[in-house]
Amino acid sequence: MHRFYLNEKLDTNILVVKDKAILHQLKNVLRLRKGDLISFFNNEGAESGFDFSAELKNIERASANFLIKEKKENTREPNKKIILYQSLVKKERFEQILQHGAEIGISEFFPVVSRRAGKKSLQQDRCEKILREASEQSGRAIVPKLGQVLDFKKAVQKAQDSGFKTYFACTEEKDRRIYGAGDRYVNLFIGPEGGWDASEIFAMQRAGFIPISLGKLTFRAETAAIVASYTLLWG
Repeated sequence: MHRFYLNEKLDTNILVVKDKAILHQLKNVLRLRKGDLISFFNNEGAESGFDFSAELKNIERASANFLIKEKKENTREPNKKIILYQSLVKKERFEQILQHGAEIGISEFFPVVSRRAGKKSLQQDRCEKILREASEQSGRAIVPKLGQVLDFKKAVQKAQDSGFKTYFACTEEKDRRIYGAGDRYVNLFIGPEGGWDASEIFAMQRAGFIPISLGKLTFRAETAAIVASYTLLWG
């Protein structure tokens, strides 16, 4: 069943959809007809964590009317929460991290400007769209959050203030291999192409962060982010 994130109240009998992007999908891509079923979800309050099955009653130029048929708890979310602090890399690669990270279960992303970062900004609207579409496709109960771009020092301070155990991938670490995290909430720092600067490694160690090895092979940043996150979540 096709799924859509809709930032509106869903726990109701009749749902009127006016979102232009969704209407385009319904009419021109899926070509839905009366009686077809689709699913809606959102991140709002008591409705978060549920899928709402809806039957199309009629579709017009500027709206589509649905009858909510069933409210069902979505149990696909991982039990652990990973907050990924990802050094900014080239646009296409950062978008891959967002897409695949959302698919595997990352809860929140913070873009970080490190010394070797390939960029210093991103397109917030485009990135949020990627997260939303990846969550729709993968069957997640929520859409991950995308935090503001942080410089490295602020990112370290934010992770430290969270009180969560924090890991950082480090090519210089040889012995401490990555395994599934026992803690429910975990921060993870992934560096840019070329890895962390020596001063950044020192700062993370001083903050009490735990260096981890991803093995003998050298990964690109987008590969490292997904491998490390998936192992901590599901390993």
